Amino acid sequence: MTALLNVRKALAEEVAGLGRRLDDARREVLEHLTAEAAELRADARETRARADRGAAAAADTERAVSLLRQEVGEVRESIAGLQHALDALAQHPVFRAESADRREPPGENAESEWTDADPDPDPDPDPDPDPDPDLVDAGPEPAFPPLMDSDDDDDADDDAGEEAGGGIDQDADTDSGADDVDHGVLLLKAAQAGTVALVCHRESWEFLAACAAGNEHFRATCELADEGNGRVRAVLSGRSVIGALIALRHTRDDSHLDGTWALASACYSRIAEGLRTTARDGRRPLTVVFDDGVRDAPPERQLPGPSGTRPEDPDGTD
Repeated sequence: MTALLNVRKALAEEVAGLGRRLDDARREVLEHLTAEAAELRADARETRARADRGAAAAADTERAVSLLRQEVGEVRESIAGLQHALDALAQHPVFRAESADRREPPGENAESEWTDADPDPDPDPDPDPDPDPDLVDAGPEPAFPPLMDSDDDDDADDDAGEEAGGGIDQDADTDSGADDVDHGVLLLKAAQAGTVALVCHRESWEFLAACAAGNEHFRATCELADEGNGRVRAVLSGRSVIGALIALRHTRDDSHLDGTWALASACYSRIAEGLRTTARDGRRPLTVVFDDGVRDAPPERQLPGPSGTRPEDPDGTD
């Protein structure tokens, strides 16, 4: 009996040991599986993050390429516009005159390429003054114009209207292009001028300074002197004249037949007239005067008196 109890006790202890070892093994397996799962989750998160970063980089690259293409297109358009402006400037009379001045004069013994035109042949020596109208050949009879339906007439009228409108638009574009070219030439003239003096009324100068104050090239801190009778003399640099021309042109185009338009137009045109007279070999600074007045009346000439004398010839001698 005691032996059975001992065997039973030993078996119970072995079963308990097996249970503990089984629990330890289960715990180790669970810990290992948990660690592996955590590593797999971390790898998955890192892979997902790398994929997101790659997608973001690809999107940024695509946007950068699109912006680069847009910038390349804008650069091409700018180059085309600059080329068009240069071609238009090359056709301006100012640059044609400069190229003609620089051209080497022909030699004294150069042969002329022009020849006199042949004289007209002698007319008919004996024309018939009064030809018989019945015998005159009037040429072939003109053909009748083709008949057109009313719809065709309407289409023709529409086409004519479109052609006329297109011609007007083309003329407007041509005038605008010529005005832009003239404005560009004036800016070049102003850039080449050292100093430009403006003599005008103080209120006119205040209008011009206020109009050009917002331009980046205009400097209001210029030399200002009193000329008397309400007039002032402002000495501007070429850069300030550029700013004034740009601002006056914008103000003139934004206004319509009012006081602002009149002042801006007068200032712009008077400065433009002065700049067109400047030359590279000129030595005197340009002075633009805004002081239009009335010309002095010429002295009245009197008729000769009885003695044959005139006011210009009091002694009667020529």
